Amino acid sequence: MNDWLYKTELAIRRAMPEQLKLVVRAARLLKAPPPSAPTLPQAQLDGCIVLSDRNAMLGHVMKNGVLCELGVLHGAFALQMLAQTQPRELHLVDVTFAGCDPVVLSHSSVRTHQMMTTGFLNACPDGMFDFIYVDADHSYPAVCADIQAAKNKVKPGGLLAFNDFARILRPGLGQFGVHQAVCEFMVDEGWPLAFFCMQGEALYDVALRRPSAV
Repeated sequence: MNDWLYKTELAIRRAMPEQLKLVVRAARLLKAPPPSAPTLPQAQLDGCIVLSDRNAMLGHVMKNGVLCELGVLHGAFALQMLAQTQPRELHLVDVTFAGCDPVVLSHSSVRTHQMMTTGFLNACPDGMFDFIYVDADHSYPAVCADIQAAKNKVKPGGLLAFNDFARILRPGLGQFGVHQAVCEFMVDEGWPLAFFCMQGEALYDVALRRPSAV
């Protein structure tokens, strides 16, 4: 989708009354559901560490590294990344930073990019990031696009992490395609699951590690 088309659609969606948003989300469910995600090879799961939450994952992220968050919203997780990893650079990508915490935006390590996630990643050199956190559009096509744009931008041995590793097909929330997109990528490309982060609403976070031999 073109940048301006997506921004226009996003602005319209944000301006909708909440009841109308629910109707639109429910209407999406009239389409046939996507197929189930593929079964993950056990070998890609054997070394996975289960953590209490996504903040605990940051204790395993390289300090003084180059990090990226796709989809920032209010900046709560970006604030955690700054506090726990002391990154040399933290690149934040979103179509708007209007609601983001000024403390995050003013931090000396933060670089903001008000644009589409795939457009930003495609302009970055390969192997630039130690950690990329994907928390933008949760639809299946959007997550697939973010994965394809992000996979070569992670350093060998680095982490590609995802918020809301879930399959949701219900009124009020519409469709989350994160689970399906991530599982398909793991099967296709063989990246192992490094961390599985618990969450109270079962909207788990996961992190894949880019194989060192690429």
